Amino acid sequence: SCGARGRFEELARRFGERAEILRPPGKAKKQYVLPDVALKPLTDEIIDYFAKRKISRETLEAFRIGSDDKGSIIFPFYRDNALVYVKYRAPRKPQGKEKKEWSAHNTQPILFGMDLCAFSQPLIITEGQIDCLSLYEAGIRNVVSVPSGCSNLDWIDTCWEWLEKFQSVILFGDNDEPGRKMVREVVRRLDEARCMVVEEYPNRPDGTTCKDANEILFFHGAETLKATLDSAQPVPVKGI
Repeated sequence: SCGARGRFEELARRFGERAEILRPPGKAKKQYVLPDVALKPLTDEIIDYFAKRKISRETLEAFRIGSDDKGSIIFPFYRDNALVYVKYRAPRKPQGKEKKEWSAHNTQPILFGMDLCAFSQPLIITEGQIDCLSLYEAGIRNVVSVPSGCSNLDWIDTCWEWLEKFQSVILFGDNDEPGRKMVREVVRRLDEARCMVVEEYPNRPDGTTCKDANEILFFHGAETLKATLDSAQPVPVKGI
């Protein structure tokens, strides 16, 4: 080792190389609207739904989770204490053609839990809101989730300046091919030199591998979930 430290783009310049950090293109910004929603208190059905997933009411309240007139779960996405984006979920297994999740139309996709994070600590990014809540339930802070699953990465553009303030990012995606593909693309966009990735997941009691953070919390508890996060490995930097 030469002993040189710092962000990849800085080190590349020092050694006469060009860093390929994929910043958002300089295009006209899309116009978004603020969500038109009134958050109602948590219902007993919602509290029970999360309790079955080992997530407490205290964690729900920390993220200001609420409900709507129909009893659906509302995940509110705040930035600087302003409600920017909301996502809905039925607090039960979808029936018939009922959607599992949906979001308010034409609202700005940002990361869930941004206002609970500190720039002085590593940022943990999960694939789903329930995974984010699971890590928080296990006592892990500075955790967020992407807004709309693994296939849409618009949040990188809308949160770019905020993301740039973190020196270290840990990616904790779902343990399936779409989740791994998302992680690879996020690493490519955010600078591989500051990224770490969770790759080893414990097994379920039936011997198959846990799919995500919530399954690890459900089957194994907080300590195993913490240990899984601690197993995150640095991303090898190409060319070094």
